[in-house]
Amino acid sequence: MNVSYKRSLFTAIMFGVFFLFIVIYFIIVGPAAFLESKIHFIINAIAILITMSSFAIMLLLTNKRKNIVDERDRNIQIKASSTGLMLTSMYVFILSIVLFIIHRSDGFINVTWMWFVAYSTFAFAYFTTSLLNVYFYLYEE
Repeated sequence: MNVSYKRSLFTAIMFGVFFLFIVIYFIIVGPAAFLESKIHFIINAIAILITMSSFAIMLLLTNKRKNIVDERDRNIQIKASSTGLMLTSMYVFILSIVLFIIHRSDGFINVTWMWFVAYSTFAFAYFTTSLLNVYFYLYEE
């Protein structure tokens, strides 16, 4: 198990949990109630801080000169990044179209949805790219 694989596995777990947290929390609270209290922003800010701090610590702990990235690692990272970009683009497009269809008759979308789209896209992109990295490390020859 090389360092790139370990990093990808940790990142996939960490951002997968973060993505699920954002989705579940947003579903429970709802877009209208999310703006009513600053506690919702504080809770989400803490979740973001924990996720990003964990990510930074993981990068610092695994950043050694002896960690060699070979040609296979580069090829896997290129495949995972390009596929992750495509999946993230599809996620944003589908989410935007669904929001448009749901709120079309209203003539506007609650600003909280833009917050959700931004942070969920961020988490989704890291999660899918890292998960694809793990998949390609395990199943590519």
